[in-house]
Amino acid sequence: SEDKQTTQEPAPAETAEPAAETQPEQDASSDEKVKITIMEWDSGVAHTNDEFNVFFETFPEYRDKVEIEVVTGGSGPEDIVATMRKMTAAGETENMPDIITCNWAQVPEYYEMGIIRDVSDVYAEYGDQINDGVVNLMQYKDQYMGFPAEVKCKIWAYRKDMFEAAGVNPADVKTVDDLIAAGKKIQEVYPDSYIENYTEVPNGYDLFAYFTGNGARLADEDGNYICATDPGVREAFEFYSRMRESGVVSTTIQDFSEEWGAALNDGTLCSQVLADWFATNHLPRLCPDMGGKWGYALWPEEIAKGSESGAKLMMVNKDSANGDLAIEILTKFCYTEECAKNLYKQIGLIPYLKASFKDPEILAPTDYWGEDRMQILGQAMELLTVYPYTPNSTLEQSIIVQYLGEYLSGTKTLDDALQSAQDDMIAQIGNAYN
Repeated sequence: SEDKQTTQEPAPAETAEPAAETQPEQDASSDEKVKITIMEWDSGVAHTNDEFNVFFETFPEYRDKVEIEVVTGGSGPEDIVATMRKMTAAGETENMPDIITCNWAQVPEYYEMGIIRDVSDVYAEYGDQINDGVVNLMQYKDQYMGFPAEVKCKIWAYRKDMFEAAGVNPADVKTVDDLIAAGKKIQEVYPDSYIENYTEVPNGYDLFAYFTGNGARLADEDGNYICATDPGVREAFEFYSRMRESGVVSTTIQDFSEEWGAALNDGTLCSQVLADWFATNHLPRLCPDMGGKWGYALWPEEIAKGSESGAKLMMVNKDSANGDLAIEILTKFCYTEECAKNLYKQIGLIPYLKASFKDPEILAPTDYWGEDRMQILGQAMELLTVYPYTPNSTLEQSIIVQYLGEYLSGTKTLDDALQSAQDDMIAQIGNAYN
């Protein structure tokens, strides 16, 4: 997820002395631990530390030979790719972290930089054991780029108690019109409640998740920018305007603000049409005392297909001295049933093995979510698609989000906003694939 939370420092290693920076990769007989560095963005640092604590509990034999150090690379994946871009230009790839995280939006740029190790051999061995949609998200062109830190299925998290009191069943909400009608029906019972929050400072993850549901493209397959004329981009802009004008969404509460957390707790926000990363990583922490009150649903059928940024990947630096060990660890982390089960049961990380979706322990109801969570996630994974990101997607996103904000604030008309976005992309980038 691309939130802006305060960085939490990684826990110190247990009495271990770090390996010297110039030391080559060590084998199991070494008396010193091998340090594997993982570069995360701010909000992911604490999650990743928690995840690898579970890994070490599952595979205690690694405790004496491996130290995982999670470091922050900035407030979002765009900051990390910017750092990697500079290091690549300076010829400093050997100084990069062993494992680099990114969203799918950055995958094409990393591929073009040529700094990521191809892990096709892992998928040749394990591919038939993994959810098909997840396997597809790990590949770009002729290379398997990495391992899934999280697959970003589109999920509608909602207050079951409030929806039931208002007589709203998310499964009956099929269109955007239905979504607005559902919001108004809830406000008949809870006048001060909203089903979402869209401010004049839009979130890129919201916009591109919507794009994957309506087929929007900023550029055509030849790299020519077409956002001024693409019907999907126009319709997405109109969606945000319609939702705000309808009164069913808050226009003042910003994601990851203090007010946002309070609103989720007191019912001012009774749902979030967002992604599984919000429900898994943030909602139980923001609303720890509301177990049993929140439910899972798919987005309205009209826009349910797609994902939010496809997936978050953990990729291995091609020049890492510890690359083999990093791949060994990530393979066990992601693709062993025991670790997948422990990660799910202890911290809620969704497994991606086909066998996991047949495991009674994983399918069992949870105290927080009840009984239908994994069923809904399985359906969402069947709907996985990803926006056609380009090597310039980071800049493209910043441009299109800027002009969506200007349209929502009334600074520009819809036509002017779309044309200005296209003009800026042409001026600043030229061709999307160059």
